[in-house]
Amino acid sequence: MTLEWTAEQRDIAEAVREALAVPDGEASWRVLAQLGCHGVAVPEQYDGAGGTLKDLCAVVTELGRLLDPSPFFSTVVLCGSVLVEMAPEPSEPMGRALADIARGAVRMALVRPTPGRGEVSVTVVDGRATVSGSMDVVVDAERANVLLVAADSGDGAVIATVDAHEPGVVCTPRESLDPSRPLASVRFEDVAATAFTTVPATVLHRADETVATLIAAEQVGCARFCLDTAVEYATTRRQFGRAIGSFQAIKHKLVDVYVAVELAEATVLDAADAVDSRRTDDGPEAAAVARFLSAKAANVATAEAIQVHGGIGFTWEHPLHRYFRRARSTEMLFGSVESNVDRVAVSVL
Repeated sequence: MTLEWTAEQRDIAEAVREALAVPDGEASWRVLAQLGCHGVAVPEQYDGAGGTLKDLCAVVTELGRLLDPSPFFSTVVLCGSVLVEMAPEPSEPMGRALADIARGAVRMALVRPTPGRGEVSVTVVDGRATVSGSMDVVVDAERANVLLVAADSGDGAVIATVDAHEPGVVCTPRESLDPSRPLASVRFEDVAATAFTTVPATVLHRADETVATLIAAEQVGCARFCLDTAVEYATTRRQFGRAIGSFQAIKHKLVDVYVAVELAEATVLDAADAVDSRRTDDGPEAAAVARFLSAKAANVATAEAIQVHGGIGFTWEHPLHRYFRRARSTEMLFGSVESNVDRVAVSVL
């Protein structure tokens, strides 16, 4: 196993960077679809490219660097990961939904109940399913055409799709620390599901590993942008007749960030390899390590980049505060750092 990007993956990242020179939600979505990014890791039978998770990590890392505001994350990363793990028949509704994701023809949001953030149930009677309950926080629910509900059941998990515009679906925008990633609360009032199926709980567990790895990849991209921006500023900003990057205090800050980012990127590549090769013995641990170290790298990089920039780094006009917001909100939205540390501790003790 080599912990580095392949030439093809670097080309993918470069193509994304060039195409999204000025990130904009609607434009980004269309451009990413034209590039085929939505289907990078979707199997070919669903109109995808049949690539690896590592290939998709290359895309998502670049989107983290660009702070992409499109619903790519909610659709491809969150919902796409669940549907890929389900491996439905292409002719089934879930298979067609995955093909729609691969083509960029649908915007989806994942509704997955978590303790303390809501409760959603799927009831099946006479072969028809209805969804009831509410979720306090759903990423990109307002922009979604379809809501993918993943609810625990006694037999595993029930996966259902719901038309986001169906009567009985109430979506309420919520204030977010990161405005580039809209949040909303969603309530279902006995809404009919357009499709549903029951899957083993292991399907969601494997999807969790994929999502954790991709979230880590995005945070690495965010951290990498802040590191590069801080280094560039430190080499051009002069004080007392010298570039501020020549001062030892600034050097130490930047080296600490560099080490954190490089280590986080290595763990992302290791986790992607573990998930791709179905290393079930250490896949969950590798994903948890990547999640923890990438969150740490993003937090350190965003904070230190602001410090290196001095007064200008604290202004609303400078983009660094947006990266700071993305790093903190991602950490809070998708599980605490402590939970990943606990998961690693359990696996090694």
